[in-house]
Amino acid sequence: MDCPVLSFPRLVLFAAVALVCACEPISLSPIASDPADSGSGSDDGGDGTGGNDPDGGEELGAPDGGGPIPEDAGVDGGPRIPRPPLGDGGVDARMTEWNTCVWGWQSRTVLPLGNDRGYPQFALDADGEAYLVEYTGEVLRVVTTKPWRVFADMEVVGGQWWLGGIRVDASGDLHLALNPRFDDLVAVVPTDILHHSEGRWERVRLSSGWVRAFDLDASGRFHVLSLVDAEKHRINYVQGRIGDVTVVDTGLELGVIFTHLSMRVDARGKVHVTYEGGASAGRPVIYYATNASGTWVKEQVAAEGALPVIALSPAGVPHILWASVGVVSLSTRSAEGEWSTTVLPFEGGGEMRISSSGVVHVLRNLGRQLEYRNNAQAGWVANTVVAREASSLNLPFYDWALEVDARGRAHVMYSELVEDGVRMLRRIGYSRQCP
Repeated sequence: MDCPVLSFPRLVLFAAVALVCACEPISLSPIASDPADSGSGSDDGGDGTGGNDPDGGEELGAPDGGGPIPEDAGVDGGPRIPRPPLGDGGVDARMTEWNTCVWGWQSRTVLPLGNDRGYPQFALDADGEAYLVEYTGEVLRVVTTKPWRVFADMEVVGGQWWLGGIRVDASGDLHLALNPRFDDLVAVVPTDILHHSEGRWERVRLSSGWVRAFDLDASGRFHVLSLVDAEKHRINYVQGRIGDVTVVDTGLELGVIFTHLSMRVDARGKVHVTYEGGASAGRPVIYYATNASGTWVKEQVAAEGALPVIALSPAGVPHILWASVGVVSLSTRSAEGEWSTTVLPFEGGGEMRISSSGVVHVLRNLGRQLEYRNNAQAGWVANTVVAREASSLNLPFYDWALEVDARGRAHVMYSELVEDGVRMLRRIGYSRQCP
């Protein structure tokens, strides 16, 4: 949910990123990258003739669930950062056990206090196990609650990473999108799409802009929305698999002032988007856009609003949660293209997911507590997921995310700020509805 403020150098950076201007799809190959950037010993991650591997990507790391991963041979022959050990339960030894059920929720710490911890964006597999990305100044790696599953280091370098999204497909393969040099003043902002399968990482590197949304369809193809052009914040649409990637300029623009963009992909692989844009500062318009007809079209949902998020019902019906002064509204779109809006009995924006049974789940940050509601109960009854009333900070939850598993249980992950003298440390906490 965090929305960074872009400095002038950052805006200049994005202005230099524009890659695709045509409205027709084009095929992309990975851009050549320096070995120091890619973590690879070859110039392009391809074969000896300078071409690409058959899958268009490059294999990284060692098998998960297999033999021990060497710790003395890292990127370009440098030292590898030691991997945290597994505990008796087969998960990262730094994780705590689930606590007892309190008010219908149980919690654990997945990453302990530290200067750099991770992104609370996370994915769930078919068993309801969670996957998240940990980062430090030296390494980026996947951490999971699934016992005995270990991922090789991704060997991606570059200052501060921006995680565009993480997903697990039906076969259990992991997919993620990130900008590995998000804070560097470079001429091109690279975008890495990574896929973990059969114990190996493969990657394609593009220069398609700042990743703002990421999802998978039922076949495991990825769908990405990225921003180019610092003045208009034009939206590029990237989709495919590693080795078969297309980029389309959607023709959609967020304008100079924007704070939010949300996307979901339906069962047919069609993309549904909501965003703020096209208005003066302080009065954004809520839009909906889709490529369901084969071309990108947009519609106005609300003349004034903020913080829109989108979710799809099991039938593919778009639901948009958005906020305006003093109220939160839920808008749904009929098959005829008409929007209907219901004002909900609480205030403030939040995250939203819809379960396979059609229940709408909402998570909100109320300052010192995270609050959960759903429409399975009359009146959208509020439940406290986690509270930090004793915190010296007014906003101890730096970032947070919501997912729903196949059984319809809500899962919440959050980055919690803790003051330690003159330092500000973070831990990643994780809560789920009790089994």
